[in-house]
This record gives sequence, structure tokens and C-alpha cells, in this order.
Amino acid sequence: MTATDFAARPLGGARVVVLDADSDGSASLAGMLRLSGFDADEAHTVRDAIRLVAATRPSAVLMDLSLDSDPLRLIRQLRGTPGGPVVVVVTGDTDPAQRSAATAAGAADFFLKPADPLTLVRRLHHLCQPS
Repeated sequence: MTATDFAARPLGGARVVVLDADSDGSASLAGMLRLSGFDADEAHTVRDAIRLVAATRPSAVLMDLSLDSDPLRLIRQLRGTPGGPVVVVVTGDTDPAQRSAATAAGAADFFLKPADPLTLVRRLHHLCQPS
């Protein structure tokens, strides 16, 4: 199955917020998600992400750990909200302690940059399916 196969099977407008301080990185990731059938929005600060999540109620948030404030706190906040989004970390931080901390805070998955697009799309597709 390819990313094109997923695009052919729309996700019913599953919305994803991409949070990354690097605007080039977030634009690239959001573009790839759009091509794969997701509705993707971008945020570059934690404050903007919180506003965007409140306004759009996404199914998932993809976030880097290199942010302007505590990323683990944001993961806990998002996951602590009833009906809140699934959180997937996509980061260049290779520290195993960060991976453990992110998953303990509630991240559903953790990908190292550069993440394999097909694997990421497959995982998001699975996580965004209604239960």
C-alpha cells in the first residue's frame, strides 16, 4: 500500500495540526499529509497550537520537541482534554529519555526526523480511525 492508496481512501477530512518551530519542516510535513488525504494546519509556537487545536478540534497533533515552551506539558494538556487529539512526536531529538518522557506524557507514537512518509501516514491513518 502506498501513500497514494491512502489518498484514494479519504479519511473523511481527518484534521491534523503540525506543530514545529521550523516553518520549512512544518510546511513540508503538512503538504505531505494533505497529499495523503488529511486536512493539515500548521502552528509554529505552543500558544498558536493551543489556539488552533481549540478552534479546529483536530484528530491528531504532530509535534516536534524543540519548541518555545515545555513540550511535555503540552502533550499532557492535549491528552488530558476530553476528546482531545492523539499526539505523535516527530523530532530530531535522539535522546532515549525524551522518547520515554514523551510517551509517558501521553504521546501515541514517536518518530525521528526525517520520518519515513509512508510509515507516518499509515500510523496516522490508523490513529485517526474512529473507534
